[in-house]
Amino acid sequence: MKGMIIALMLALTAGVSASGAVPQDRQTRKAMQAYEDSVRFAATVETMKNMDFVLEADRLVLKRGENVMVTSMTNFVSVKDDRAVIQVAPFSGPGVNGVGGVTVDGRISEVDFRVSRKGAVSLSMYVSGAVASCKVTFTLPKNGTTATVRIDPNYSSNDISLVGRIVPTELSTVYEGLSL
Repeated sequence: MKGMIIALMLALTAGVSASGAVPQDRQTRKAMQAYEDSVRFAATVETMKNMDFVLEADRLVLKRGENVMVTSMTNFVSVKDDRAVIQVAPFSGPGVNGVGGVTVDGRISEVDFRVSRKGAVSLSMYVSGAVASCKVTFTLPKNGTTATVRIDPNYSSNDISLVGRIVPTELSTVYEGLSL
């Protein structure tokens, strides 16, 4: 199953039709794009259900709605079975984790997977690490390619959100810093 998902994701990133040519008709291109988006969405939902994925964030949304563009290599949330790694590194210099931010490695509990009536997918869980405990909620709109993860610490009101794409762990290109 994992091999099929990876092959499907690789085929979709190529962006060409089966004959190898890009269609010229606008209506055909739109239909092809809609089909590719729905297949990509289905593959993303399957990786979320399998609890084996990484959200690679390219944008950080702070508590009051300020947006900060970040690099997806060092800002991510990784989920694998019953473990999660949350890394937020918006700074370019050395930080607590060595890459300009904070890394928390923890155990996952109370997992809740839901699909709304409109087709949006939500995955909620608690992550408990050595120095932090927080509620993590992934939201993927119907046929969307960009997901949002909200990180809500239990001991403070400094919640943040990361916006990016969800990829299978095997295709991820993240760099994990030192965890606390």
